[in-house]
Amino acid sequence: MSANEPPVDPPAPPPQEPPAGGYQPYGATPPPPPPPPAGTPYGAPPTGPASWELGAALSYGWKKFQEGAAQWIIAGLVLFVGVGIAYGIGFVIMMLLTSPAECTYDPETFSSTCTDGSGFIVTMIATAILIALILFASLVIGAGLIRGALGVTEGRPFQAASIFKLDNLGPVVVTSLLIAAGTFVGYLLCFLPGIAFAIASSYSLYFVIDKGLAPVDAIKASINLVKDNLGNALVWAIVGYLVAGAGAIACGVGVLVTYPLVLIGTAYTYKKLTGQQVVA
Repeated sequence: MSANEPPVDPPAPPPQEPPAGGYQPYGATPPPPPPPPAGTPYGAPPTGPASWELGAALSYGWKKFQEGAAQWIIAGLVLFVGVGIAYGIGFVIMMLLTSPAECTYDPETFSSTCTDGSGFIVTMIATAILIALILFASLVIGAGLIRGALGVTEGRPFQAASIFKLDNLGPVVVTSLLIAAGTFVGYLLCFLPGIAFAIASSYSLYFVIDKGLAPVDAIKASINLVKDNLGNALVWAIVGYLVAGAGAIACGVGVLVTYPLVLIGTAYTYKKLTGQQVVA
């Protein structure tokens, strides 16, 4: 090599294999850590059932009613016939137990004698019996509609014939009797306790049909569900009654639309409040 040529760098040493046991030699730079495993990106929202919203419940009920309107209307007619029969029986009982106030006039003495009729207590008892009978019939017959509404939230189309299925008939009847009895007692206590119990127990049949709970356990589960979601449960109860009542104002025919809508919306609400998925 001449004096004018640049010096040649010595060749790089070959890479050193790590010693046995996998440990790096003293003073060596450690290798970079492995990349994190694939998964949910940082900051992504957790998956699971979405929160309940009033508008979503109403729009879901309306959408699913439209998809099977004919079947829902047929089933609604069956329900109304059954409730009408129960109303007729209750009305007859009410007429037998009560009598109206009457006044008789004596022309000789020019005086009138009036009676109070059955009185407030007897009239209230008869009215509570009438309400309990209507509620019992609507619950037993409506259980088939509830089963259909729950099926809709799980992606199954509704068929009117499904309301005649006798699945869980015993628990459904017992649960309906308990709810009717509790409402009856509540109405005897100046109505407000009856309304409160009716709202608190409104998801009982949903628990019987969906979860297979025993009657008492289903009522307890419904009360706890309403208690734990009091705001949403009250909002839906009030709006549901208003929507169903609006259908009744339209010569009763509108109930064939509004009642299934409310039932489907209640099934939607039940699924959301219990943390279950709802099929769109």
